[in-house]
Amino acid sequence: MDAIVIRGARVHNLKNISVDIPHNRLTVVTGVSGSGKSSLVFDTVYAEGQRRYVQSLSAYARQFLERLSKPDVDWIDGLAPPIAIRQKTFARNPRSTVATATELYDYLRLLYARAGETYCPGCGQRVQRDTVDQVAAKMLAQPEGSRWYVLFPLGAAKDSHALRDQLFELRRKGFYRLFQQGRIYELTRPETLLEVDFAQPVYVLLDRIAISADLHQRLVDNTETCYREAGEVVFLEASGEQLFRFSEKFACKQCGIEFLEPEPQLFSFNSPFGACPRCHGFGDIVDYSPDRVIPDPYRSLDEGAIDPWTKPNYRHFYRYYKRLWGRRVRTDVPYIELSEEERQLVWEAVRESFEEIGRKKYKVHVRVFLSRYRGYSTCPECGGSRLRREALWVKVGGKNLAEVMRMSIGQAYEFFEQLELPPHQAAIAELPLTEIRQRLKFLYEVGLDYITLDRLTGTLSGGEAQRIQLATCLGSRLVGTCYILDEPSIGLHSRDTERLLNILRELRDLGNTVLVVEHDADII
Repeated sequence: MDAIVIRGARVHNLKNISVDIPHNRLTVVTGVSGSGKSSLVFDTVYAEGQRRYVQSLSAYARQFLERLSKPDVDWIDGLAPPIAIRQKTFARNPRSTVATATELYDYLRLLYARAGETYCPGCGQRVQRDTVDQVAAKMLAQPEGSRWYVLFPLGAAKDSHALRDQLFELRRKGFYRLFQQGRIYELTRPETLLEVDFAQPVYVLLDRIAISADLHQRLVDNTETCYREAGEVVFLEASGEQLFRFSEKFACKQCGIEFLEPEPQLFSFNSPFGACPRCHGFGDIVDYSPDRVIPDPYRSLDEGAIDPWTKPNYRHFYRYYKRLWGRRVRTDVPYIELSEEERQLVWEAVRESFEEIGRKKYKVHVRVFLSRYRGYSTCPECGGSRLRREALWVKVGGKNLAEVMRMSIGQAYEFFEQLELPPHQAAIAELPLTEIRQRLKFLYEVGLDYITLDRLTGTLSGGEAQRIQLATCLGSRLVGTCYILDEPSIGLHSRDTERLLNILRELRDLGNTVLVVEHDADII
């Protein structure tokens, strides 16, 4: 059947309407208010399609789904699975953002987990695990004929008995030489071990090599042995001039700090593993609000800028801290003109005073007093990114996930279009990167380029929420579906109308039926 056939529709204002709506076409339903447009499209076509879908499920599954009543109609045939995109905001979930609602965040997590590069916050160097082949290639690049010691560190022992057992175990495995500060000590001659200072770093000498072109397999074998015994390998030039340290651990070579390997779960603020431990993935915390404590920053401290210290019972705090600050804090200039160091001292004093007042929280009036100055503020640990610190050390294209989320859709679209990855990363990230670019393109084309990716869905208008759902549907690439839209042009600038029409045409060209309730003449 090539059309949705409706006979005798009598829902609400409809008076025995019969109509055929062609499949795989873009159809507009228009009319004056109260003429029954929504009754035909939503309360008849969508309601009957949804009811038939729910009826096809088991009784157990039906109890969790919205159940619509059967519309007053004689006969409907040729229905495709309907999806209604209405002008209503998303559920007010405090964790839901534009990126999560469009499934864009799932692909961003995957991209950062597979193609992200971790950088040490201490020294700024890239953190990576040294593979056996990388170690061999690095050493073969050294001058031909240069001589090197192959070492691995001897683990620290708790006491002399543990050290003795450790040395016996080394002999049993076939390791007979120790190395410390340029000297070699034989395990077969116990008297020489008296000269070893085990309080200082001690290495086990595995091999002595001279660099040549046919040394690859020997280097691989030595590296694998050292990794198995200690997790790292040290190559020291016989002259003592150069030292290379390689590790199979995901750790910084310079600082020695171990890092978590990037996984999708690390970048999820809905997971306890990836969420900031202080704000639990919400991005803000309930704390003393500077705006409430200092409501008028143009007042000086002498003029009572700090509101809680102006109350009769707590004026002594200001007198005490003013003497304590001395000349370190200017009290006769507006608070807004104070330097960052001065403000830090003032805020530390305010917190100390609240802690002192809080010792009497068993009194109701004290709890009420303190609550006046509490409010939502940005989490100081994650900076509002919602993620644990380790996730912010991973970057793609020089930006971490929090920086990408703060971008507008237009900025993010431009960033990912221009993003170029090394060949080995590009092969891994091809699928998620394609999905990210595609979804950003759809959001851009429906006129939402000004919205940031981390914007809460609860703050979106009805028109914005509808266009986000429209872009999500286009990104899902469904075919054989009946999309039903309620005035998608509302709130849209006239210059963006053509972009919206292109989206609707794309939905149709995929093999879908698009049914639009609209008043705008350009759309019609």
